[in-house]
Amino acid sequence: MNNKNNPRIDDYSKSKPLVEVMQSINERFNSKLFEGRENGRLINHNLEYGLGAENILRGLFEETLPSKYGVGKGKIVNSEGILSSHQDVIIYDKLNYPTLFTDENKNLIVPLESVYAVIEVKTKTDSAVLRKAFEGLKTVSDLAQGGEVKSTNDLVDHKPPKLMIFSFQDDRAIKTIKENYCALSSEFPRDWSFSRYSEKSPGHERDNGYHYLVSGVYILGVGGVYAMLNGSVAIGVWKNNTFGMLLSGLLSTFNQIKLGDYHPESYVSWIGAGAREIHER
Repeated sequence: MNNKNNPRIDDYSKSKPLVEVMQSINERFNSKLFEGRENGRLINHNLEYGLGAENILRGLFEETLPSKYGVGKGKIVNSEGILSSHQDVIIYDKLNYPTLFTDENKNLIVPLESVYAVIEVKTKTDSAVLRKAFEGLKTVSDLAQGGEVKSTNDLVDHKPPKLMIFSFQDDRAIKTIKENYCALSSEFPRDWSFSRYSEKSPGHERDNGYHYLVSGVYILGVGGVYAMLNGSVAIGVWKNNTFGMLLSGLLSTFNQIKLGDYHPESYVSWIGAGAREIHER
C-alpha cells in the first residue's frame, strides 16, 4: 500500500514535471527528518535523541547516495597513526579504500585519503553547541596538514574532506547564525578552504582572502549558512528544501573530486600497535 510518506518509484514518473518530482522527494526527506525530531522530543533523553538524529541522517544518505559512497560513523586516521575525534557522519569511498576497523556498534576507522565529507549532527544548536562542533571537526582538519587539491575541475580547487554541521533545530534568526558562524571561523582559523576558485578561474580575482574550517551550517526547515568560492559567506533560506540542497551540493561536488592514492605501507607501522589520539575526551 502506498502513502505520501513512503512513495513508490512509479510516483516519480517522467509524466511529472521535474519541479513536482523534486517536491515529492523533499517531502519524503522532511517527513523522516521532522518525524525524527518530534520523536526525540517525546523521548526527552538527550543521548537517545542525539543517536536517533544521527541514525536518521545517515540512513537518508545511505538511501540516496550512489553505492560507491560509504556512510558511517567513527574516526578518521592519517598515515602517521593520528586519530580524529568521533564523527557522526563520515562519507567515504568504500570501493577503493579499506575500512581499517569496525566494532560491534558499527563504529569505523577509515583512512583520511578515503574521506569525501564529515558532518557533525546536532539535535539543537546555539553558540556553545556550534563551538563544540567546530572543535570536533578541527580534529579532522588537523589530520590533513594544509590540505591537498584533489579536483577534476580546473576552475575550482577542492581540498577534501568537506566539513559541515547539520542541526535539527536552532531557534535563532538565520542572520544570527551567520554571525555566529563567522565568529567561530575566526576563532578556528586555517589557511585553506574546502572549495575555492582556482588561479585559472576569472572568479579568483574576487577572492577576499578569508578561509573556513567548516564549509557550512544547515538547519532543518530553515536553511543554511555557507562559505562561497570567493571567501564570502552566504545565507540560503531553503526551508523544507534544506536537506535536498545539502544533498545536491554534495553530489555535484563529489563528482569533481579525485581522491588520492591509498598507500597501505604507510599504515603498517601502527595498525598492529595502536594509534595515538590528539584530542581529550
